[in-house]
Amino acid sequence: MNGPPSGTPELTALGRQLEMLRLDRGLSKGELARNADTSRQQLWRVMTGKSELTTSLCQRLAEVLGIDARVLRDPTAFARVVGDMAGGGSHGSGDMSGSVAGRAVPASRKTPAPTVAEYLADPRWIARTLATCPDGEGGRLLKRRLLDGLEDAAREAGVRLPPAFFSVRGRVVNGEL
Repeated sequence: MNGPPSGTPELTALGRQLEMLRLDRGLSKGELARNADTSRQQLWRVMTGKSELTTSLCQRLAEVLGIDARVLRDPTAFARVVGDMAGGGSHGSGDMSGSVAGRAVPASRKTPAPTVAEYLADPRWIARTLATCPDGEGGRLLKRRLLDGLEDAAREAGVRLPPAFFSVRGRVVNGEL
């Protein structure tokens, strides 16, 4: 069969770029959307050309994918990234200066790692970590064990966990995260 099934919108060039980068990074569509602070529906609309890619969303997607935002706007820059992916090099052009989970991070977006206290006090850090875990029952068990370890670390560091931490734990237990 050539192309998408009947009734399925075809991806634009940008959509294909996002899909290749998402797969290369090992992210689900839901993880990409969630980490870029958008909905799966909005991400799909952008990928199929039903919605424009705003500058703000472009920047957030680029940050999640560990690339310079120009890559999503410039087919030539994207071609270089694809060449780097195929060759096992870093993702992007020469302005990358570090990596997170094996992905290149643009120098302009590189932030220092949080302290244990900062990490534990901000549930967004924890949710980002949990989003990298596998799906399914094994992934949920891993997430629960990570949360147990974080509670132990907070106790040892004398850090009081915010109520949002327990909300994240509830979402894991209920299979929502």
